[in-house]
Amino acid sequence: MMKLICGKNSVLEALQKNYPIKTLYLRKGLVNRAIKFKNIVFLDGHQMDKMTRDNHQGYIAEVEDYQYYDLGTIFKDKPENVLVLDHIQDPQNFGAIIRSANVFGIKHIIIPKDRACDVTSTVMKVSSGGFRNVKIIKVSSVYEACEELKRNGFWVYVSALNPQANKLHQVKFAKPTCLVVGNEEKGVSGTLIKHADEVIYIEQKEDAIQSLNVASATSIILYEATKQ
Repeated sequence: MMKLICGKNSVLEALQKNYPIKTLYLRKGLVNRAIKFKNIVFLDGHQMDKMTRDNHQGYIAEVEDYQYYDLGTIFKDKPENVLVLDHIQDPQNFGAIIRSANVFGIKHIIIPKDRACDVTSTVMKVSSGGFRNVKIIKVSSVYEACEELKRNGFWVYVSALNPQANKLHQVKFAKPTCLVVGNEEKGVSGTLIKHADEVIYIEQKEDAIQSLNVASATSIILYEATKQ
């Protein structure tokens, strides 16, 4: 199945931010001198409508499959901070997390192969180009990956609303740091919480009506972990 980005603004933004575009499809007769791309195919409106139900406005970009990394990349690069996403499923959240990771200098993100969002065109768009500076690592087991990181000197910090959790702003992060955030509904798995070096949480006002979503919470955690 082709991965597509549709719409004038979205496609032009993808070109500007060097998305891995394979082919650019434009409506016949459309001229845009700002586009500097070699592999362009011109189609009529009917042909483009067959490609997607989205409002393409005469602009469609076919994106190449994202090339994931393996866990060994971390041990080769030796980063100070690694982010682990325990089964994040919403592409909007995933994209926003990548964007925040890029802002705070996180270069390595670990995700599981199953029951989790992949790097889709939506994720790329929401990340606002941040995915270009981040290595996404796919693993069979998030737990096993964290254990391997611990064996290689990383300290694992898990975000969870747990009675034993420590307030985020009071935590002194040891380096190298592995930060784990969890699924939108279930949070981090019990196994990861049990085997973490420390469980942390973001303190909120007692009268707060809602809790933070995972993307917002991750931004706060990354800020605290990297400012130290």
